Amino acid sequence: MSLELLDIMDENDIPTGEVKSREEVHREKKDWHRTVSIWIVNEQGQFLCQQRSWKKDGNPGMWQSFFGGHMKSGQTIEVCLREELLEEIGIDIRETAEQPVFLYRWIWSVNKHFSYYYILHWDGTLAETSFNDGEVEQAAWLSLQELRSRMKSGEFCNEMSEKVLEYLREQGIFFSDVVRG
Repeated sequence: MSLELLDIMDENDIPTGEVKSREEVHREKKDWHRTVSIWIVNEQGQFLCQQRSWKKDGNPGMWQSFFGGHMKSGQTIEVCLREELLEEIGIDIRETAEQPVFLYRWIWSVNKHFSYYYILHWDGTLAETSFNDGEVEQAAWLSLQELRSRMKSGEFCNEMSEKVLEYLREQGIFFSDVVRG
C-alpha cells in the first residue's frame, strides 16, 4: 500500500504548503485537510449506498450513503471526485451525461476536515458498478425510507444530510413525491 499524502490547510481552508501522510494527520488530529463526499441518486428516488470494506481503518463494515475520500496532495476537487468514483464504485463521470453538482462545504472540527459535498444523478445499475480499490464490500440502491430505517438501526456510520434532501426538494427532478417530510 502506498503512502497517502495530504495537503495541509489553515483554519480558513487555504493551503499552507505543508504536506503530511494521512496516517500522521489522523493520528495527531491537529491539521486541517480536505475531503469530498458524493451522494448518488437515481430517477426512482433511491440513493446508491455502500458497505465499507472490513479492512478500512475507520468504520469497517459499516454502511454509508455517499462515496468519496481524502484529497491527495496536489489534487483538485474535480480530479478527486473523478478518481474516488472510479476507484470506489467504477463510475467514470467523464462518460456520464450528468456531472456532480456542488452542494456545500461542511467543516468537521473533530477530524479537521473541510468536506466538499456533491450530488450526482446517475441511473446506472449495480451490474455496472465495480469495486476497484478494496474500499467497498458491496453497494445497494435504497429508498429514502429504507435509508432512514437502516440508519436508525445503526447499520450506517453517517446521518442523512438535510442539505442533500433540501437540494433534491428544490430541484423537484428526482424526488417530487419521495423527499417530502
